[in-house]
Amino acid sequence: MAQTNRHPIPSLRPARMLTPVAAPTHEWALDVLRGEMEAIASLMANPPPQLTDAIHHLAGVRLPVLCCGVGKSGLVAAKVAATMSSLGIPAFTLSAGDAAHGDLGAVNHGSTVLMFSNSGTTTELIRLLPGLRARGCQLIGIVGHMASPLGQAMHILLHAPILREADHLNMAPTASTTLHMALGDALAVAVSRLRGFGRDDFLQTHPAGQLGHSAQPVRAIMRGGEDLPRVLPHMALSEAIAIMSTGRMGAACVVDWEDRLLGLIVDGDIRRAIQGRADIYAITVGEVMRRDPVCLSAGASVGDAVATSRAHGGLLVLPVTDDAGHLLGMVHGVDLVQN
Repeated sequence: MAQTNRHPIPSLRPARMLTPVAAPTHEWALDVLRGEMEAIASLMANPPPQLTDAIHHLAGVRLPVLCCGVGKSGLVAAKVAATMSSLGIPAFTLSAGDAAHGDLGAVNHGSTVLMFSNSGTTTELIRLLPGLRARGCQLIGIVGHMASPLGQAMHILLHAPILREADHLNMAPTASTTLHMALGDALAVAVSRLRGFGRDDFLQTHPAGQLGHSAQPVRAIMRGGEDLPRVLPHMALSEAIAIMSTGRMGAACVVDWEDRLLGLIVDGDIRRAIQGRADIYAITVGEVMRRDPVCLSAGASVGDAVATSRAHGGLLVLPVTDDAGHLLGMVHGVDLVQN
C-alpha cells in the first residue's frame, strides 16, 4: 500500500501584487528630505542652550566617550562614536542591553556617557541611570523631549525636538534620527577643532583607505632625487628625451643652475616639436618647454593634488616646489591612485 504524507505541505499563495499608484513618487522621496532639512533648520534657529557646555566638557575628557542608544538611536550612537574616534576623540558604543547584563562593570569611574533618545522614555536607558550615577559618570543627552525622564536626568541636555517624523505615517524614526546624528556630528567636529586636531593627526587615525591616502602630504608620494627627471633649458631635445626615458614619467622638469623651476616638458611637446623637423639635435628644451606650469606647494596633500589635476583637465604630472620656487619633486598621476 502506498504511503500517504500525513503532514502535507500547504500550497503557497502567490505574493500579493501592489496596485500601481498614479502619483509623483519622487515627490514622496523629496518630502522626506524636506522634512529632515526642516528639522535641522529648526534646531539651527534655536540651538540647545547647553551646546557650548557640551563642547567644552567633551574637549576636556580623558576617558573614552561612551555613546548609547536603543534601536535606531543606537545606530546613531554607533555612528557618532565612530565619527568622534576619527576626529581624535576616543569613543565607543555602549550597548544598553549588554550594560544591564554585566557590561556596566566595564564603565570607568568618571566616564562621559552620550545618550540618544527621541522620546526620552527609553526603558533600557533609564534603568542604566543608577549604575552610571554610582560610577560618577557625566551624562550628556541628545533628547527630543526636555521634560522626559532622560531629559531630566542629564547633567547636560541638548534638547533636539522635532515637529513630526518625515515619513507619511509620522512613526518611523527619520527626522529625529537625522537630526540627532547631525547634532552628534556637530559636537564631534567642534570638539575636534577645539582640541586642535589637524590633518597630520587625522592621517595617523586613518592610515588605510581612500581618506588616509588623500590626507597624506604629497611629499610622501612625490618622486625626487635620482627618480626625478631634470633638464636645463639649453640642452638639446635629444638629450632631454634620454633623461625623460630614464625617469619613466613621460615628462621632465626644466630648471636653472640653482634648481629653480623654469618650465615643464612632456612627451606631447616633443612629438609636436619634431613634426616636420628631422634634426632633434638642433632643437633646445627652452624652445618647446611649457613655461609657468601648474605646481603644487610643499604643504599640499594628495587630495589637493587630485583636485588640482582635475581642475586643469586631468594633468598627469605636477611639479612640487617650495616657497622660493625651488624644485622639490614631481607627482605623477599613477601616484595619486591608491593601490
